[in-house]
Amino acid sequence: MKRSFRLLPPLVGLGLVLALTASLLTGCVTKTVTVSPTAKAASLTVVSGSQTKTLSLADIKALPVLSGSTGDITSSGTIEGPYAYKGVALTDILKSVGGMTSNNAVRISAKDGYSMTMSYNQVVKGAEFPTYDSTTGKEVNSAGPITVFIAYEKDGNPIDDSIGPLRIGIMAPGQVTDGHWWIKWAQKVEVITMQASWTISLQGAITQSMDKSTFESGAAPGCHGKTWTDAQGHVYLGIPLWYLVGNVDDANGDMSYSNAAADAGYEVHVANSNGDMISLTSQQVKRNDNIILAYEIDGNPLPSTQWPLALVGSAVDAQHQIGMINKIKLVFPTITTATTK
Repeated sequence: MKRSFRLLPPLVGLGLVLALTASLLTGCVTKTVTVSPTAKAASLTVVSGSQTKTLSLADIKALPVLSGSTGDITSSGTIEGPYAYKGVALTDILKSVGGMTSNNAVRISAKDGYSMTMSYNQVVKGAEFPTYDSTTGKEVNSAGPITVFIAYEKDGNPIDDSIGPLRIGIMAPGQVTDGHWWIKWAQKVEVITMQASWTISLQGAITQSMDKSTFESGAAPGCHGKTWTDAQGHVYLGIPLWYLVGNVDDANGDMSYSNAAADAGYEVHVANSNGDMISLTSQQVKRNDNIILAYEIDGNPLPSTQWPLALVGSAVDAQHQIGMINKIKLVFPTITTATTK
């Protein structure tokens, strides 16, 4: 079964919504990575401002236990579970550093470098997580309270090395949620200042909207993330443009990039909120890792003159390195039909 992520209404706070249709970026969560954590060495670092706490597995197990049957569903529609999970609500973990407020978000990092940011509404209220029937995969109303949690046990056994020993999950009793939010090998939880949300419009054979959270997950190390260092030594982080083009270069709405469409030819218009537009050919963009849409510089969000996204890279000359990008549009050649009199 093939499943699409649905475009949801804007959220309060960060607005971290999954707004892609069968995104190529969400697949990064399920990649195979060689790690060798052990249950004995399991620990979680929790950070808020100047406070840092390291919780051992014993410390975590001493907190109130959250248990229930739940699971996740991948972007291709594969259902994992439900399984009987046991763990601790993330809000109880955060109490070790004073909790969080509506002005905060939480960034969760894994041993393989993957990270994900969740809003106050998601962590504290369990809101804004679509739920799906665990048999059909069809989106349904939540059957009960939803809780972000740290799992340490699955079906009565410790979480194994393939996904653990600690894993972030979404407890939706009897149902499943998007695998996008299930973070393997959870290692660090940081309370951070809320950042403004943004989305970028992707227009081509189909139209999609990508949010900050989805882009961030795709730019994680080991996924599609690519860096570029400018002449002043500043390091930009983002995703090669062609990956985003691949989401809308045909009507399939899947994660594949169409070489055929690129070879047939189209223009890639990269536009910003000031009304500026840069035009590239499909041949220039085709699988070119040196044309990058960047969202960070030196580990921080872009400055206001470039935020939220900037076009950079060794294959982008200075006059094409625009910022404040909010739209990518593919313009296909017009096919005319000859008429006879």
